[in-house]
Amino acid sequence: MKSQPDSYTRVEIDQLVEGIYRTLETTQERLDMRCDDIYFPMDLTMISLTSQIEAIHGEIVEIHGYTLVDQKHKHRSTDATTNRPTVTDEHRSTKIKTEAG
Repeated sequence: MKSQPDSYTRVEIDQLVEGIYRTLETTQERLDMRCDDIYFPMDLTMISLTSQIEAIHGEIVEIHGYTLVDQKHKHRSTDATTNRPTVTDEHRSTKIKTEAG
Protein backbone atom coordinates (compact mmCIF):
# COMPACT_ATOMS: atom_id res chain seq x y z
CA MET A 1 0.00 0.00 0.00
CA LYS A 2 1.20 3.47 -0.89
CA SER A 3 2.24 5.67 2.02
CA GLN A 4 0.54 9.08 2.27
CA PRO A 5 2.79 12.09 2.95
CA ASP A 6 2.42 13.74 6.35
CA SER A 7 1.87 17.18 4.88
CA TYR A 8 0.66 18.65 1.60
CA THR A 9 1.54 21.89 -0.07
CA ARG A 10 -1.13 24.47 -0.75
CA VAL A 11 -0.95 23.69 -4.49
CA GLU A 12 -1.45 19.96 -3.85
CA ILE A 13 -4.44 20.65 -1.60
CA ASP A 14 -5.95 22.96 -4.24
CA GLN A 15 -5.51 20.23 -6.87
CA LEU A 16 -7.16 17.64 -4.63
CA VAL A 17 -10.10 19.96 -3.90
CA GLU A 18 -10.51 20.79 -7.60
CA GLY A 19 -10.58 17.07 -8.38
CA ILE A 20 -13.24 16.49 -5.73
CA TYR A 21 -15.44 19.33 -7.05
CA ARG A 22 -14.99 18.19 -10.65
CA THR A 23 -16.08 14.67 -9.65
CA LEU A 24 -19.09 16.05 -7.76
CA GLU A 25 -20.17 18.17 -10.74
CA THR A 26 -19.84 15.24 -13.13
CA THR A 27 -21.80 13.01 -10.76
CA GLN A 28 -24.52 15.69 -10.39
CA GLU A 29 -24.78 16.11 -14.18
CA ARG A 30 -25.12 12.35 -14.65
CA LEU A 31 -27.78 12.19 -11.95
CA ASP A 32 -29.68 15.11 -13.51
CA MET A 33 -29.60 13.49 -16.95
CA ARG A 34 -30.74 10.16 -15.52
CA CYS A 35 -33.61 11.79 -13.64
CA ASP A 36 -34.62 13.67 -16.80
CA ASP A 37 -34.64 10.38 -18.72
CA ILE A 38 -36.83 8.80 -16.06
CA TYR A 39 -39.27 11.65 -15.36
CA PHE A 40 -39.26 13.44 -18.73
CA PRO A 41 -38.67 10.82 -21.43
CA MET A 42 -38.31 12.26 -24.92
CA ASP A 43 -40.70 11.18 -27.61
CA LEU A 44 -38.71 11.57 -30.80
CA THR A 45 -41.26 10.15 -33.20
CA MET A 46 -42.05 12.26 -36.25
CA ILE A 47 -45.69 12.65 -35.21
CA SER A 48 -44.69 13.96 -31.80
CA LEU A 49 -42.12 16.35 -33.23
CA THR A 50 -44.58 17.62 -35.83
CA SER A 51 -47.25 18.29 -33.21
CA GLN A 52 -44.71 20.09 -31.02
CA ILE A 53 -43.66 22.27 -33.98
CA GLU A 54 -47.30 23.08 -34.71
CA ALA A 55 -47.92 24.01 -31.07
CA ILE A 56 -44.89 26.29 -31.02
CA HIS A 57 -45.94 27.87 -34.32
CA GLY A 58 -49.40 28.55 -32.85
CA GLU A 59 -47.80 30.25 -29.86
CA ILE A 60 -45.65 32.39 -32.18
CA VAL A 61 -48.71 33.46 -34.16
CA GLU A 62 -50.53 34.33 -30.94
CA ILE A 63 -47.59 36.38 -29.64
CA HIS A 64 -47.28 38.11 -33.01
CA GLY A 65 -50.97 39.02 -32.80
CA TYR A 66 -50.46 40.57 -29.38
CA THR A 67 -47.53 42.56 -30.74
CA LEU A 68 -49.59 43.89 -33.66
CA VAL A 69 -52.48 44.89 -31.40
CA ASP A 70 -50.05 46.65 -29.05
CA GLN A 71 -48.42 48.49 -31.96
CA LYS A 72 -51.81 49.61 -33.33
CA HIS A 73 -52.82 50.82 -29.86
CA LYS A 74 -49.61 52.83 -29.53
CA HIS A 75 -50.05 54.21 -33.06
CA ARG A 76 -53.63 55.32 -32.35
CA SER A 77 -52.71 56.96 -29.07
CA THR A 78 -49.85 58.81 -30.75
CA ASP A 79 -52.14 60.00 -33.51
CA ALA A 80 -54.77 61.13 -31.01
CA THR A 81 -52.28 63.20 -29.03
CA THR A 82 -50.73 64.85 -32.10
CA ASN A 83 -54.04 65.27 -33.95
CA ARG A 84 -52.53 63.71 -37.04
CA PRO A 85 -54.81 61.65 -39.26
CA THR A 86 -54.18 57.93 -39.15
CA VAL A 87 -52.96 56.09 -42.23
CA THR A 88 -56.48 54.77 -42.75
CA ASP A 89 -57.97 58.28 -42.58
CA GLU A 90 -55.38 59.60 -45.05
CA HIS A 91 -56.19 56.73 -47.40
CA ARG A 92 -59.93 57.42 -47.12
CA SER A 93 -59.55 61.17 -47.72
CA THR A 94 -57.37 60.50 -50.78
CA LYS A 95 -59.92 58.01 -52.08
CA ILE A 96 -62.80 60.48 -51.54
CA LYS A 97 -60.88 63.26 -53.32
CA THR A 98 -60.08 60.92 -56.21
CA GLU A 99 -63.70 59.83 -56.56
CA ALA A 100 -65.01 63.38 -56.27
CA GLY A 101 -62.83 65.00 -58.76
